[in-house]
Amino acid sequence: RKLGYVYVELSSPRRLLFPEETLPPGALLVCPGHCFLHMHFQSASLGSTKLLNIEEATMLAHELGHAVHMLCHGGSTQDFLDQPLDLLELPSTLAETIALHPNVIAQYARHHASGGPPPDNLARSCHLASAYNLIRILQYTKVALGLHGPAFDAADATPDDLRRTAVALWQRYSPVAAHPDFTPLGEDAGVYLAVGANHVAYLLCHLRVDAILHSGTRKGAAASGKADGRIQEAAQRWL
Repeated sequence: RKLGYVYVELSSPRRLLFPEETLPPGALLVCPGHCFLHMHFQSASLGSTKLLNIEEATMLAHELGHAVHMLCHGGSTQDFLDQPLDLLELPSTLAETIALHPNVIAQYARHHASGGPPPDNLARSCHLASAYNLIRILQYTKVALGLHGPAFDAADATPDDLRRTAVALWQRYSPVAAHPDFTPLGEDAGVYLAVGANHVAYLLCHLRVDAILHSGTRKGAAASGKADGRIQEAAQRWL
């Protein structure tokens, strides 16, 4: 049974006031059974063709996850948008996580000249980049929640106290020591502090996706008496 139809616009006509690369991708439920994806990728030069890079392929998978969610929802657009953020972003996070697995990348990625699949090392590096981004989310979430928590008194803190506390929170999920001049507030941690706790919803999505994709492995481990059913081999893991 068909869920419906998805219409994809990879690149938009160039705009003088708002260049296409400044617009974020998105999915829109036009009407029941019909979903439109506007990706706003940079178009190829005149007379040329262009392949998607790994970031664009991941974004497309993410928005396709939204599209499938919209087609399965069955309600109005407003009913769909009224759902909690950690529910709205779960199918899209699941889709992009699957798209970044090395075994899946080998099925759709092709060399621009030979048409062959990417080398195993290249496919694995894309997967590791996704894991690195998840670590960054953990680091910045720790900073944002810690600075908003009861252990940090913002009223009496000096700028040095703020930086020192932020670095200590960031260090919790860092395998390397922070540089003496480093501050996480100059990166996404500062953005998270400004926009609120939306990033927590994305972190929950990644954790739930990990649980979904490894549920069979964990059930098998529980049946055999093993404490942890997570796959330890990085090339076989989803996250």
